[in-house]
Amino acid sequence: MQDIASASGRRYQDYAPMKIETLLFTSETAHVFRNLYPLYLHDLSAFNSAAPNEHGILESNPYRTLEEQMEAHNAWLELTDSLFSYLIRVDGAPAGFCLVATHPHIERDSDYLIHEFFLLHAYRGRGVGQQAAVQAFDRFRGRWHVYVLPDNLRAVSFWRKTISEYTSGDYEEDHGPTIFAEEHVIFRLTN
Repeated sequence: MQDIASASGRRYQDYAPMKIETLLFTSETAHVFRNLYPLYLHDLSAFNSAAPNEHGILESNPYRTLEEQMEAHNAWLELTDSLFSYLIRVDGAPAGFCLVATHPHIERDSDYLIHEFFLLHAYRGRGVGQQAAVQAFDRFRGRWHVYVLPDNLRAVSFWRKTISEYTSGDYEEDHGPTIFAEEHVIFRLTN
């Protein structure tokens, strides 16, 4: 096994057993969501061609600071009866997040939607994302949708593999517009 140094100086062994958790963000961990979200938007900009506004914020709205931008996303931390925000942790360290939405924020032919899913680069390709996704699916039973930007080939491949294994191949994959008005690869599954 290869020893890997993370940006924080922590050392990980490649493919070493890891403790992977998905925990609801709380008022004590909300700052972690606020710190990770701009990194997610930066990652996503490679596929949606988002450019920063005049203040350097990856957003079409005229937010001047990341703090202002995050105020617009506080619903993810406040509407805890219909928006479920999970911190993904690996061995206690923040590794990403999974945002799950339900009614009234999603289409009627679904019960749950993986609205956003983000994993830091250091944890990709190591099974972390797949375990975190399965933990999210296992929390809620019903009809699920997962939307992926079609140019994000790595994400399409990730979700295809993860959902196929989770459902033993019993899922639907389609392409088309969604409630977000953009063309997406649409995965539908029931658990």
